[in-house]
Amino acid sequence: MSRRGQGHLDVVPASEDKPVSQVPAAAAIVFPDGLVGLPALVRHRISAVPDTALYEIVSEDDPKIGFIAVPVDNVKPGTYDRLRDRGLIADGEWVLAILAVHGEPPAITANLAGPLVIDMANATARQLVVEDPEFPLQVPLREGE
Repeated sequence: MSRRGQGHLDVVPASEDKPVSQVPAAAAIVFPDGLVGLPALVRHRISAVPDTALYEIVSEDDPKIGFIAVPVDNVKPGTYDRLRDRGLIADGEWVLAILAVHGEPPAITANLAGPLVIDMANATARQLVVEDPEFPLQVPLREGE
């Protein structure tokens, strides 16, 4: 389907202002303030899932906890620019949306209300809390969009 908007997983090419590049086999990143609801989990490893636009983020503080994430523009094109225009991210930072599975039958959603912002140059990250209906908590993803 070629419709743009919410819920597609097409690969968005990298550019200087929208970095979405390959991560080394597994790069260490630190969330100094932890994650929302998980403040003690500060040390993580991020790795690219081969042949996809997905990233796996696993806690080194509790290896049983991990996430799959995708660049925000792969969920809703223009999200990166809107966050940058609001001064919430800086050029060169990666912005990923955490994916989750909900309901019956199961459906995959992306969290644009709490994107992960990663500065790979400094190996640091933070989770934003965006309270705006333009950035929903659960954006449904549909295969093939």
